[in-house]
Amino acid sequence: MPVKEISPRIHQADAKPLIIGIEFTQTEIIAALVDENARIVAERKLETPQRTTRAAIAAVAQTVLELAASKERDHSPLAAIGLSVAGMIDPPTGRVSIPGWKGWTRVALGQVLEEHLNNSGHDIRLPLNEKRGRAAHASSAHPVITISSRASAIAAAESWHGAARGKSNVVYVSIGADIETGILINGRALAGANGQAGAVGWLALSDHFKSEYGANGCLSAEATINALTRRAIEEWGGQGSSMLGGLIKADASQLTAATILRAARGGDKLAVKVVNETCRWIGRASANLISILNPEAVVIGGELGLALKPYLDEIREESRRWSAPEAARQCKIVSATVGEKAVVIGAARLAWPKA
Repeated sequence: MPVKEISPRIHQADAKPLIIGIEFTQTEIIAALVDENARIVAERKLETPQRTTRAAIAAVAQTVLELAASKERDHSPLAAIGLSVAGMIDPPTGRVSIPGWKGWTRVALGQVLEEHLNNSGHDIRLPLNEKRGRAAHASSAHPVITISSRASAIAAAESWHGAARGKSNVVYVSIGADIETGILINGRALAGANGQAGAVGWLALSDHFKSEYGANGCLSAEATINALTRRAIEEWGGQGSSMLGGLIKADASQLTAATILRAARGGDKLAVKVVNETCRWIGRASANLISILNPEAVVIGGELGLALKPYLDEIREESRRWSAPEAARQCKIVSATVGEKAVVIGAARLAWPKA
């Protein structure tokens, strides 16, 4: 007969607090209990309901309640709830807008989530089996809720447990199909007047304005995945005997960023030229961020950003050429390392009560 393992009881006074970190997107809700060492103690995932905004928020609330009642929580108090969204947050009101999602314009996400938690009948601040004295009762049945952008959460995760560990002034730049940026100043996310701080894709990095800059910005037009493939086709121009040129000639529509990077690693001259030019755009953008914000680290992530890790020295060299010298000397440019759990971990970090 197997022996039943009995866990020792932990007194609530000795239990370490936990944070619930949540990644909220159009397709899924990922929530986790995160401890003070950035370790995920328990995790829940579900598809995001599409019926109404309230249905989606109710699903977030249900996930929070499940984690609050989970056995992994044990006797730990919940110190806060951190919620990250793939959209924009209006700082004065906390209302959330998520581009491309019907109904998600200036939604009072935090307020509706609070209503669901308060109406649940459960006080989740302390474990279910914990006795509450009078002082423990309050008007709210949940800890403080903090809402942050996806990029800000990743910046916080890299600052807490990643490539910028221990740094309080960090810029995270995600480079993929588009460009997202999260900025930490003294450990806090910078939002700007209406949540638009960090629109790095719009940096003015050329003295010649192109029509495509008007849609998404200069850097977005010059340093994203589409820009890389477009540049390869433009630079080839039907000339030369490059292997990459041969692939373009055969079927330019099948050209991918991965193909270009693979060709560059193999020494293809056209591919090397195209990749180096992309790195120079990113380097100049990093230089502007370093000179203006004086961060301790610029962390580069995203699909293309991570793929460019072997070319970080080219990005660093271009950045040093254009940066304020003293700011550049104390700032490192690194690749993101936290991985797929970065948003959940970073959302928890931004919600962690400040000393």
